[in-house]
Amino acid sequence: MSEFALHVEGLEAGYEPGLPIVRNASLTVTPGEIVAILGPNGAGKSSLVKAVAGLVPISKGSVWLHGRDITKTPAHRMVFEGLAFVPQTENVFINLSVAENLELAAAIVQAKRQSALEPVYAMFPDLLRQSSLLAGQLSGGQRQMLAVARALIAKPRLLILDEPSAGLSPLLVGQVFAKLREVRASGITVLLVEQNVKSALALADRAVVLVEGRERIVGRSEDLLNDERVAALYLGRHTGKQAAGEQA
Repeated sequence: MSEFALHVEGLEAGYEPGLPIVRNASLTVTPGEIVAILGPNGAGKSSLVKAVAGLVPISKGSVWLHGRDITKTPAHRMVFEGLAFVPQTENVFINLSVAENLELAAAIVQAKRQSALEPVYAMFPDLLRQSSLLAGQLSGGQRQMLAVARALIAKPRLLILDEPSAGLSPLLVGQVFAKLREVRASGITVLLVEQNVKSALALADRAVVLVEGRERIVGRSEDLLNDERVAALYLGRHTGKQAAGEQA
């Protein structure tokens, strides 16, 4: 398992005992990849990544990060294991300035302020210009950039994002996803949950399509862009080819 950045095997997880949302899900992410988790509403996508990040109780299965078993690691310790998680909402402190958000992140991981902030400001120069603004004054796209920047303060090996494009215009989605390509280019592996299927497949190397808490389709993004099974899951389109694929 050490060859994987992330290895999830037979995961069952949910908020209530005996009522799993994630059912026997498995996935792998290799170092340097961007992998997208897709699926219709209610498929368990967010619950899966939250379980990996220690935020949803796991009842069965295992989670390995770079060969280390983190299945029972508490959420607040994940950052010290090399995993950073950016939630969909409430991912910045709106009553603190941009600079204070980043400085707080540095304090949590006990990093020296200057050495921690300089590379982040270099990657996100707009945040340096807006450093004195309250996070609540930022646009949705700028706030998402700040959330990613905060996560990078910890120098994670794996960055997980839950719906980073939620509520953003197509232009801002493009800007955020372009920044995620830069994050990957810096050596960080990326796993994200997305509802924006075309944008996610244009960004990711591979994708996992989740249905009812289980992985249904796994493949290279370029292959899934024209996969009729994916279209059927999202659009309810059933063709002979799609039906045959499901039986295979």
